[in-house]
Amino acid sequence: MKKIIVLLLATQVLFAQKLTKEELIDKISENTCNCTTEKGITQENMDITLGVCILESITKYEKDVEKHFGKNIIADEEKMGELAEGVGAKMAFTCPAFLEIIMKMGEGEFEEEELLYIDGKITATQLEQFLTFTIKEESGKSHTVLLLEEFENSYLITDSVIKPKDKVKVSYYEADLYDAKTKKFVTFKVVQDIIKE
Repeated sequence: MKKIIVLLLATQVLFAQKLTKEELIDKISENTCNCTTEKGITQENMDITLGVCILESITKYEKDVEKHFGKNIIADEEKMGELAEGVGAKMAFTCPAFLEIIMKMGEGEFEEEELLYIDGKITATQLEQFLTFTIKEESGKSHTVLLLEEFENSYLITDSVIKPKDKVKVSYYEADLYDAKTKKFVTFKVVQDIIKE
């Protein structure tokens, strides 16, 4: 009888921690999306609503969170940031309510400000979730630009037609986007057009 009870307890523990890290991020993102949608997420309440909903989701998957991120994740800023970054990145593509707010915020910035320009040479490109590249002006000043949207000449960057040290003219707008690592909105230069000179 004791062996059966031990076996049942061991089985419960194994099933309680059955999600991979990627599956866990997916589940927490899905839960957080449903929660924020139900609570009526807006630009004004976004930080609080996201925070509450992520915490609710962490509680729901407590054993799996402990397995992949350790105990007491809420007190561990680095681990919490890692989890929030994964959830935010997933929600940006899978959560309509969250995406709508992000897009509205970007549109507001774009409508208010005119396009800006940079002339210089491409010195570096970096490919993570999004492609960024650095342009150095003749004065020595460097700018990092984010490729976020498709435009007529975007193939010059995506197909590597423009090489490092090529001289380019870039038009861009500034958008305040949420950075899950820092848990703050950060101003990014978002490229709208690029011309090889």
